[in-house]
Amino acid sequence: MTQQQSADLQTRKARLRASFISQLPTRLGELRERVSRLDPAQPPDRLNLQEIHRLFHTLKGSGATFGFPEVMAAARDAEQHLSQVLDGYEALGEELLDTLSHQLDALEHLEIDRGPCLPQEPPAQVALPARRSGRDITTSRGEHSIYVCDDDPEVVAELAMQLGCFGYRVTAFTSLARLHRAVAETPPAAVILDVVFPEGINAGPEALAEINRLTGQPVPTIFISNREDFGARLHAVQAGGSAYCTKPVKTVEMVEILDLITDTTPVEPFHILIVDDDPDLAQYHALILEAAGMVTRVLNNPALVLQQLETFQADLMLVDLYMPLCSGPELAQVLRQVPAHVGLPIIYISSETDAERQFRALAAGADGFLTKPIAPKRLVAEIRLRAERMRTLRSLMVRDSLTGLFNHNTILQLLEIAVAAALRGNTPLSFAMIDIDHFKQVNDSHGHNVGDQVLMALGRTLRLRMRDSDVVGRYGGEEFAVVMIGASAERAMQVLDALRQSFAAVTFAGEGGQQFHSTFSAGLAAFPDFTDPTTLQEAADRALYQAKRHGRNRIECATVATEPRP
Repeated sequence: MTQQQSADLQTRKARLRASFISQLPTRLGELRERVSRLDPAQPPDRLNLQEIHRLFHTLKGSGATFGFPEVMAAARDAEQHLSQVLDGYEALGEELLDTLSHQLDALEHLEIDRGPCLPQEPPAQVALPARRSGRDITTSRGEHSIYVCDDDPEVVAELAMQLGCFGYRVTAFTSLARLHRAVAETPPAAVILDVVFPEGINAGPEALAEINRLTGQPVPTIFISNREDFGARLHAVQAGGSAYCTKPVKTVEMVEILDLITDTTPVEPFHILIVDDDPDLAQYHALILEAAGMVTRVLNNPALVLQQLETFQADLMLVDLYMPLCSGPELAQVLRQVPAHVGLPIIYISSETDAERQFRALAAGADGFLTKPIAPKRLVAEIRLRAERMRTLRSLMVRDSLTGLFNHNTILQLLEIAVAAALRGNTPLSFAMIDIDHFKQVNDSHGHNVGDQVLMALGRTLRLRMRDSDVVGRYGGEEFAVVMIGASAERAMQVLDALRQSFAAVTFAGEGGQQFHSTFSAGLAAFPDFTDPTTLQEAADRALYQAKRHGRNRIECATVATEPRP
């Protein structure tokens, strides 16, 4: 958190603190009225007791959070006595009424420190990370500037050609001095650097250490070398190397590392839904999470949660334990009845410290319990940890484990959504089915591990060479599918054919060291020639079959008259 964000948070917290102070007489008045209705001579009004307990519980949490220890202590004492009655350990008697009345007297006569005067203008809003925006169809996601330096011109030329097939812009160097000048003038996204040069057996790592010292920031670097000894690897690590690959370099392995170390895509901020009947506390927790870069929505009425979740894709819910009409555990049970929300993480936040009550609340279907007051750093850490796990689980449900692309069911669902949008907006859309040629021969000749490398390479090529707005998935086996939003058949054909040529130029290494190339064929169908998801799929499949029949390593576009596949 920056100093400005920290200052903004403190200012807004002070405003919420002032709001709590101004509302305190009203809250105490409601408590006084409810306590006056308790009569030991009559059967206890359990609903009224529960509400009194909730109001004291809320006061305890707010007092602790906003820095009023006297409020917290008095409210906690009253809450504990009421808990004993509600749990059946004590009877409602005159002694309890006297205790509640005494605590209310103490609260009403507290001299509250209102803190410094606050400015009237609203504080600056915390800037949140920008969402990713779609790029033009001609723009490559993998088009980062990479410097390759090796004193062997053939190694440099081969690496530059192979990485270019995956969309990287590569500048080749055969001397450390030229590399040094180029990095100083225009730092690249990453450097691929040999270990051994004429200057010495560890000249590469020594050069990188000097470059990092002069630039003042580490340059992501992959070392390549014929050396596999511990000393070479240690020098690379000590110089600040990001990875180490032995020669001959496996292109797919190199590309996967480059993808990782050059990825500057802003992470989509976590979306947190906060449900708490106390507006001040809810807003305070929202401020903390927003200052950490998260997006929050606040609800004070749990009855609106299902409606809110229709438009707000929450990664996690932060829920108060005690709320009127619907408690936190009851809300959790409602959500667990809805298939779409079975896996949504629910974290209770409450000043409840009784372990048995916490356990019962968790048993209702929640994932964690945070006790008020909670330090901002811990709140952020706990929420981020669980939200990241939720995103990982969601990703596993909709993505193929090998390629990281959308799986079969997800790609079809997204195709339906895309076709509906094209119908509403009368905009173009293209759908392509892609199949690796002679893939069985790859597995039979080189082994399934190498076959997986080919699948990953094609998946990576599609993922990083298509636009952000396009949808790429693994349809099954060696088949892939692409939904190209806003692309006419002609434009889609151009893009796919360029990808076909790039993929055909990639060199793969078999298990025995032999090198080979792989190709793919594709069938393309476009809206509005085909106006629903089913006919688009069938037409693209027919066009793919024609591409296979006409010799493979080609793209065919379906027309209404395309002959059916036998």
